Amino acid sequence: MAEKKGAVVRQAAFLMAAQLICSVVGLLYRSPLHLIMGDVGDGYYTYAYEWYTIILLISSYSIPTAISKVMAERLAVGQYRNAQRVFHASLYYVLAVGGVGAAVAFFGAPFFLSKQPDAVLALRVLAPTILMSGFLGCLRGYFQAQNNMMPTGISRVVEQIVNAVMSVFAAWLLTRPYLGHENLTGKFGAAGGTIGTGSGVLAGIAFMGFMYILRRKFYMQKVASDRSNADETYAEVFKTIFLMVTPIIFATCIYNATAIVDQNIFTYAMSWRGVETMEISRQYALFGYRFKPIVNIPVALSSATSTALIPAVATAMASNDRQNATDKINECMRLSTFIAIPAFVGLAVLSYPVIRILYPTGDVAGAALILTFGAVSVIFYSLSTVTNGVLQGLGHPSIPVRNAAISLAINAVVAFVTVAFTGMGVMGVLLSTVVYSLSVMLLNAGALRKILGYTHDMKRLFIQPLRAALVMGIVVGVLFWGPYKLLPQIFDRYIMSAALTAVCVLIGVLVYTVIYTKSTGMTDDEMRRLPMGTRLLVILRKLHLR
Repeated sequence: MAEKKGAVVRQAAFLMAAQLICSVVGLLYRSPLHLIMGDVGDGYYTYAYEWYTIILLISSYSIPTAISKVMAERLAVGQYRNAQRVFHASLYYVLAVGGVGAAVAFFGAPFFLSKQPDAVLALRVLAPTILMSGFLGCLRGYFQAQNNMMPTGISRVVEQIVNAVMSVFAAWLLTRPYLGHENLTGKFGAAGGTIGTGSGVLAGIAFMGFMYILRRKFYMQKVASDRSNADETYAEVFKTIFLMVTPIIFATCIYNATAIVDQNIFTYAMSWRGVETMEISRQYALFGYRFKPIVNIPVALSSATSTALIPAVATAMASNDRQNATDKINECMRLSTFIAIPAFVGLAVLSYPVIRILYPTGDVAGAALILTFGAVSVIFYSLSTVTNGVLQGLGHPSIPVRNAAISLAINAVVAFVTVAFTGMGVMGVLLSTVVYSLSVMLLNAGALRKILGYTHDMKRLFIQPLRAALVMGIVVGVLFWGPYKLLPQIFDRYIMSAALTAVCVLIGVLVYTVIYTKSTGMTDDEMRRLPMGTRLLVILRKLHLR
């Protein structure tokens, strides 16, 4: 049965709100963590974390996506017993594959990080988290399959808060004996920072396990009421999971492999140019530790849309309701650009104060320059993330693999040429990242048009939010840079700069929302389905702008 109009958007909006909280917490704790580790430690942390991410992607990361889709297809036709078998089989799957992934990370760390040996300890600390993340993913996928995003959203917030507290505390504790030694402080600070990741995952498992116990009786009643005669064997279930997980693994792996490709190309090319190891780590930290976490905030919001969209599209297609699937895609695509386009403009205009607030020491100007030119990738990554989810929900998980592989090859060529031969340094890596995200977005759009006959509504998807965002950008730029240039002795102070930035962001949100809602004729009901839309609506009414 088709979901009520807007239900998927509400679920996506809930996940977006949770993800926004997680992203803000993630950025806030990175500043004190940076002060403890230093620029060199930032680099070690980034090197280790990117290898952890790629191993996690191969072993456990795709489990929630795969489980939610496979279970949703069975729930849509009332096969509750088969859906439960899928969940049980997934637990055995991650025990085996996640265990192998943890072993590879621990024992393979010296090989993966041969050019950065002081990052090995951080990767080894992360190894057990790979196995734990698999079990957390199974529990999240179980609830997502039933279009219940609340447990996933709350567990992410719990996970991130515990991660933030433990990362800073463990890094501070481990670096005490090595103060004054930049390299050792960086090494043990990075290892301490990664302890928080595992602590957060454990907290997430505890919360999701509690939610599962609370709801288990209700779900088991559904299993007992199953009258279908299409029971699958565990062998068939394992085969289905494997066939679904494998292409998603390849897609997400290749999609995120740019980090490892860029990392290795940058390291080897800069070494070839005669740059020292510590300096390479310091420069790469501007891109990997400062730029990427900031742009990942709006991208992660689109990822939340994709998470809600996959089981919804799978359910619609299992019910042979193509129009319902298309409607869901339209709503979620518009929600994605509604957030991504103003995020791009805002980050480009306020790159310097944003970097200075979050990372007040080190090369602030260099990181701000990277953010200014790289902010456009927010749009490309956001749309490619959503279209990845759509293609997977439609039952074509191999297409994102192909598109990501083509884009990765282009990315590698651009990164190698720009870093090795032009002297662009880390700006070459930035350029290759932008090219990669644009390529994936265009290839996915072409595939959707071919499979579903889906074409983007350019006016509603791009032109209307871009027009509102440009006006917002002009207003915010004048409000911040006017006082900053006229009274630099006042607004160059950290507290004053941070306060001015916060005021400009709030005004920017209001300006963008008013212009966008007026130009698109957005109804109150549509506004309420946006992340924090109800609060925005109340504020606009109090200001007599609605």
